[in-house]
Amino acid sequence: KLLELNFVPTAQPRTCLCASGAAGRTSNAAAMGVCASVPPAQPALTPAFMPPAFSPMIAPVESLRGPRPSALAAPATTGTSVGQRSVAGAISEEGRQQSRAWLAGSVAGALAVAIAATHSPRQTARRSQDVRRPRATRVQAAGSGRGPTVVETWTERQVRETESQPKLSSSLAERGQALLQDGRAPERDQEAWRYTDLKLFFDESSAEPPLIAPSQETLTDAISSLLEVPAEGGEETKHITKEFLRVVFVDGVLSQEFSRLRSSENTLVGGAKELGAASAAVHDRIMELLQKLPEQDIFLSNARDSLGCAQLAALNQSLLQDCACVLCDDDSADEAEETEEEPLLIELVFITTGSSTTCSSPRVVIDAGKNRHVRVVESHLSSDPADTSLSNGICRVLVREGASVVHDFLQQKADGARLVESLTAEVDAKASYSLRLVQSGARIARVNAAVALEGESSSCKVIGTMLANGKQQLDLHTLIHHSVPGCESDQKQKNIVADTAECIFKGSIRVDKEAQQTESAQICRTLLLSKKARVKAMPSLQIQADDVTCSHGAAITELDEDQVFYMRSRGLDPSDAKKLLLVAFPQDLLGDLSKIAPKAHRRTVDKLVCMAG
Repeated sequence: KLLELNFVPTAQPRTCLCASGAAGRTSNAAAMGVCASVPPAQPALTPAFMPPAFSPMIAPVESLRGPRPSALAAPATTGTSVGQRSVAGAISEEGRQQSRAWLAGSVAGALAVAIAATHSPRQTARRSQDVRRPRATRVQAAGSGRGPTVVETWTERQVRETESQPKLSSSLAERGQALLQDGRAPERDQEAWRYTDLKLFFDESSAEPPLIAPSQETLTDAISSLLEVPAEGGEETKHITKEFLRVVFVDGVLSQEFSRLRSSENTLVGGAKELGAASAAVHDRIMELLQKLPEQDIFLSNARDSLGCAQLAALNQSLLQDCACVLCDDDSADEAEETEEEPLLIELVFITTGSSTTCSSPRVVIDAGKNRHVRVVESHLSSDPADTSLSNGICRVLVREGASVVHDFLQQKADGARLVESLTAEVDAKASYSLRLVQSGARIARVNAAVALEGESSSCKVIGTMLANGKQQLDLHTLIHHSVPGCESDQKQKNIVADTAECIFKGSIRVDKEAQQTESAQICRTLLLSKKARVKAMPSLQIQADDVTCSHGAAITELDEDQVFYMRSRGLDPSDAKKLLLVAFPQDLLGDLSKIAPKAHRRTVDKLVCMAG
């Protein structure tokens, strides 16, 4: 109750001569001012139970409630006849109705003034200070106004410090810079970056200075220990393929010493130097593939379903100096001979030393011709355990009709390093693409993987493993897009999280209305090894077709005490039982990694043993 309205007559009440009251008495109608023979009482607002702030605001109420009703404006002529009393009674009824409306307007006006007083600019400003700020905090520049974000500041520095460096293509660099100016940098208020710690990724204000560049001998020994087999080949690969090729980049520069390259009329496995010496058809084809960027030209989506790699892809384009090119011509063999062909094994290695002041920009283009079988092992490594550099990479894969590509993406960088990767694959009719993602290194890492099944009867398989301990944050965002009928996809993800680490998995499967008879499955399983370990698992299905077989799910649990007890009952101590269970958990997804990349498999097992404690 803010106000109390007391109606106080402004003059002495007159004798009521209407039919509702006897002469010589003051009726209720007269007191309310609705009797035609009595002047209406003037309502006055008395501040009963009124806060002090409201008192000065009472005066404007008269202007808010509007003019008095015309029926109450002046008293009627006093009369004593019956006819006059009848007229007075009729006017009195009309006056009652108008008086009610006038009174309601008065109360509404008083309340409006009271509410306006509570919303004064000073009080509104005071309350706004208590409102919780959005999660997308900005780093304000000196002075007033909007300052650049952490990502924008970092991006501007990268572009500024690499202006004088040679670029692979000036046209590509110019387009990348134009896209950077037009687009929006990643922020926490964007759905794609909602859970990623952007400050940990891009804020270098408190970062350690770059390492001192290692000597050539030290670097050679470090790289040799990381590579799977010697550059000239070895016994380890004889059971896999007759051909073994490798492309090695060190801080974005192709290393001829550790690489095994090939450049022919219609086949290219190498870098920019080999691209310049290739035929015009091969050169034009690679440049065409480099032109299109994820979420800028391909894999377009709305803001909610975006993977968030548009701006970082534009930055990679603007800084591009070299690229790993894998272009295989079409195979003319018929279908009966396809199954007997051994895959071409290609190892792509990107190593950072931690001595560069700018980020590394790995770039990969894989184009498998018709009916070709290619096996690619892509590794991201650090030559120094103290490496804290950031890598911003892009990989584009095209699988032509009837072709098959098996792609292993292995992220095993130093504990303080950072990595973000945008990987896309386009699969034609009757082709298959298999992607295995293994993340065990880096302080913070994020992989965006998108696969488009664009031809009928095509298929893809995406399997992943993330192993996080300490304060790591490992992130995987995937998209599998079914746009044509009769395609299949399968996705399996396993995570193991210990200490205060965090894993983020968001997997989306999109089935268009035209993609009837689609078969798709998605599952994510996570083991938490401590109370402070965290995981965010977000499997998602977006289905517009009605003739599909799709499923998805997620499970989060701890180590099964019954299994540990079983191991102990067979003579194992608790630590060995835990190690055995952890090593066995992701083995169904690691598959033949121990054969194709034994050193990478060894590093993965060592990480699991370390997490077991």
